[in-house]
Amino acid sequence: MSFTGIFAIGVSSLAAFAKGIQSVSSNVANSDTTGYKRVRTDFEALLPASRANAAGTGVSAGPRQLLSEQGAIARDNETTHAAVAGEGFFVVSRAPGATAAGDFLYTRAGDFRPDADGNLVNAAGFYLQGTAATAGGAVSAQGLQTINLNRVPAGGDAGLLGDLVAVAIGGDGAVDATYSNGETHTIFRIPLALFVNENGLAPADRTAFSATAASGAAEIARAQSGRAGKIEGAALEASTVDLGVEFSALIATQRAYSTGARILSAADDLWRTLVGTAA
Repeated sequence: MSFTGIFAIGVSSLAAFAKGIQSVSSNVANSDTTGYKRVRTDFEALLPASRANAAGTGVSAGPRQLLSEQGAIARDNETTHAAVAGEGFFVVSRAPGATAAGDFLYTRAGDFRPDADGNLVNAAGFYLQGTAATAGGAVSAQGLQTINLNRVPAGGDAGLLGDLVAVAIGGDGAVDATYSNGETHTIFRIPLALFVNENGLAPADRTAFSATAASGAAEIARAQSGRAGKIEGAALEASTVDLGVEFSALIATQRAYSTGARILSAADDLWRTLVGTAA
């Protein structure tokens, strides 16, 4: 192997292990982020072009977010918070009133609260989409609309219902509103988006993802139907990051990075010796 090859292997190792450190850093920084899925860096050997170079040509690294992992579900007192237990993603949009399928993104971050207009929006600024409570049959993206708690239930009279006093989210995604006259009505249903390959989704913005050819198109389904999971109201899904695992990975990756740097230093010393001898 030439000195060029040795330097190339050393540089590839530094680049790969730097990606590993970046993944660990992102995981640690998001250890308390609602619905965050940890990133794992996979390392692969770069194979030589011919068998004569059995030593290989270096290493590559590919960070991958493990979206199919289930985070722990923690109860809280916010009745508009929601967590998915099982498969599926909440359908969200960057602005209320989105209607086109291309406007929708997908998230597990269910820290939703009503904005000044009553629209449910999470901490990242994405608006929760749902279907009308009276919608029957199959669910599709065409029937989605931004969930607004100020909506008067079908057949209801705003004057007789009075003020909204409580909201509850059921396991099947039903959003039930209770009014000051004592009546409770289902005003929306929260569906879930399912994918053939969840890990094929692409990061779109903050805690939201977009569909890709690798993930397949979103299948909008009712919660607790088929393979769709259950929606837990007044709860949040915690980050899947384990800090103990991340710090262990950080130590191992730092050591590997230092070793890669020593390879470059040793190769440089050998090169200088060779040049000096030749002179």
